[in-house]
Amino acid sequence: MSSRLIKILTSIVFFCASLFLQAQFEFGVKAGLNYDSLGELKLESIKNTANSDGSEIGYHVGFYGNLNLVVFYIRPEIQFTKINSSIKNLNIGLSKLEIPILLGYKILGPLSVFIGPSFQYILEEEVKGISLTKIKNHLTVGAQIGTRLSLGRFGVGIRLERGFTNNDLILIGINGINQGQINTRSDQVILSASYKFKSNSSDEN
Repeated sequence: MSSRLIKILTSIVFFCASLFLQAQFEFGVKAGLNYDSLGELKLESIKNTANSDGSEIGYHVGFYGNLNLVVFYIRPEIQFTKINSSIKNLNIGLSKLEIPILLGYKILGPLSVFIGPSFQYILEEEVKGISLTKIKNHLTVGAQIGTRLSLGRFGVGIRLERGFTNNDLILIGINGINQGQINTRSDQVILSASYKFKSNSSDEN
């Protein structure tokens, strides 16, 4: 190995080490509201589609960790989310576990922006008036982008989530035949508030 390459690798190691020495770790709780409208309802019997009747309010509760790296931060979260929506005469409820892993950039003081993948696992689905349902994929991946404001131990933020692929909820009639499907991986607007429990730094911003 050449001496030049050794110097480069040594510089990288010292740079990474200096970042982690300056890092601040914190964790806390979060909760908020979800505005989610499902995708199209495709009815097999009449070969027709219908759009969602509009967003309905859901909610989420969970935990977060935050690793501050100078002007950047890494923020993994885990939360339980409950959403409700309606299409035609169908009321659809979804319970899911979500794990966003976000990379943030501190713009100015307490204000930051972030982006990252969001892993979603559907725990339970319920459609009133339909006895049997089947979800195509319980685990899907989407992306989130948003902004956050830190105010001491408290924080507020807004983000937009979008799925990478469709994830159909299949409606099954009493005869076992596919009656139609609804895309459950649609756009979502999320409002969150958080509270910081602990930080390894005296700086609470």
